[in-house]
Amino acid sequence: PARISACPGSDCLCRTSTRRLPFLQTSHRPVLWGRHRAERSNYYNVRLSDPIVKPVDKYSYEQMDRDIQALKNRYPNQMTVNVIGQSADGRNLYDIIIGNPSASEHILFQGAIHAREYINVPLMMQQLEYLLACQNTGTFEGKSLSEMLGQTAVHFVPLVNPDGISISQSGDGAIRSPELKAQIRACYELDTAEGRTTADYDTYLRRWKSNGRGVDLNHNFDAGWNTLNTVGHPSSTDYKGTSPLSEPESQALAALTDQYPFAVCINYHAMGQVIYWDTENNRQTSSSKELAELVSRHNGYQILGSKGVGGYKDWLQQREKSIPGITIEVGKSACPVNFSEYETIREQNEAVPGLIIQYVISH
Repeated sequence: PARISACPGSDCLCRTSTRRLPFLQTSHRPVLWGRHRAERSNYYNVRLSDPIVKPVDKYSYEQMDRDIQALKNRYPNQMTVNVIGQSADGRNLYDIIIGNPSASEHILFQGAIHAREYINVPLMMQQLEYLLACQNTGTFEGKSLSEMLGQTAVHFVPLVNPDGISISQSGDGAIRSPELKAQIRACYELDTAEGRTTADYDTYLRRWKSNGRGVDLNHNFDAGWNTLNTVGHPSSTDYKGTSPLSEPESQALAALTDQYPFAVCINYHAMGQVIYWDTENNRQTSSSKELAELVSRHNGYQILGSKGVGGYKDWLQQREKSIPGITIEVGKSACPVNFSEYETIREQNEAVPGLIIQYVISH
């Protein structure tokens, strides 16, 4: 008979047999024997008996905040939670570290830098919960997950733009500051007057991409910023700000980047089911392309080059202390991506943390 063992101190049910049991669900992808047999026993193919992270449509900043605290309570010795800054409207920006904080190899996963791309928040929260729940007895490609995490420090910044996401999900009523609310309304009035939008106000906010101050955070980094021609005022999308790193969210992400010796950075965006790996003056061409090919082999996303300007990945690859990285664009429908796609997105990306940890260890 199949044997089920529970990870000590966790709710991870780890398989020691390939026999399917009715209460233990595995990935819906077909299992291929031979080289793929090990994949079936990978840590992400188990079912958590009592998961904390429960993805829903419009998974909010408040839900993420509660889940982070609950995860910290359940796994107090397996994760470090740092507040790396606050948004313009006073929401915390979290860096969650799993593995060995003293390791020489650090990995960064960041997402939701664009407001309407909030489908990536529960995705990243589930990724980190699986690492925590299965750390003690889980495996990846036949290797001990505990040993892998002992050699690396894996950072998750699952929500870079909490104000923007709150606007996209709930409208300007989610914003606390009267000044920011007035600025958001001014963005709409200017964009309407200039013909940049014909949408009603609610639809305009639902498609919001910027932070709470109307700045596109992924145009706010010093990577060809001066050459970037965008709208000349705060807006729901595309405004680059008054200077590189003019925003508290981009400042916090840049400071985090300088604080640790990151070996790679994985950036989650939406949409298109593509992976971008290149930029102008890329100092990490080879490694970044390797990362794109590695992830694409698992999730099937198309690999595309990119000559992005002002983006976080662009800045990482161009700076003197350059860091290889990729941008993974999930989903097929227009943003905000329809939540009906979530389970497919999760399955496509469930192995990504293990793949990246393994890559960093082997390089």
